[in-house]
Amino acid sequence: MPNKTIYIKDSDLPLWERAQNELGESVSSTFVEFLKERLERHGKRPKGRKMDMVQAMDAFLAELNAELDLNIERHPFWSAIILDASSDKVGYKLHQRHANPDRIMSLVVHPMDFGPDGRLESKVRSRIISEVSKFWDGKNNLHHTFVDVTTVPSAPEPA
Repeated sequence: MPNKTIYIKDSDLPLWERAQNELGESVSSTFVEFLKERLERHGKRPKGRKMDMVQAMDAFLAELNAELDLNIERHPFWSAIILDASSDKVGYKLHQRHANPDRIMSLVVHPMDFGPDGRLESKVRSRIISEVSKFWDGKNNLHHTFVDVTTVPSAPEPA
């Protein structure tokens, strides 16, 4: 069997060890599985064309997972995009893969929040990252939350 070497930062060593302990399989096979999934998603995007909203959301979630190590994905039991018949907004159901119990975020975005390249606009990305971080911070025990990033967040009430 050929050997390949993967270099990781010292700061990522606890994540590596956690993966070895919790996943119950070799990290090498998990890494290969990740590469297959990533290549499959990448292969579905037509070359030279911008991403559609589902591909853009999947790409954003992959980046978010790499940054926050949360394993968030579009919920597999819901359609890729949930349309709001009374507006031009679209929604996604997000959850944390393999979490028990399953906790769901209903995320609403506007189609115009996707830039010319198909990626989510910076301000919207930051807001989603903030909301995802709050919902999956380990302190929150809600099973569902509704996040509409098309609205201006309300200011906290003064103490």
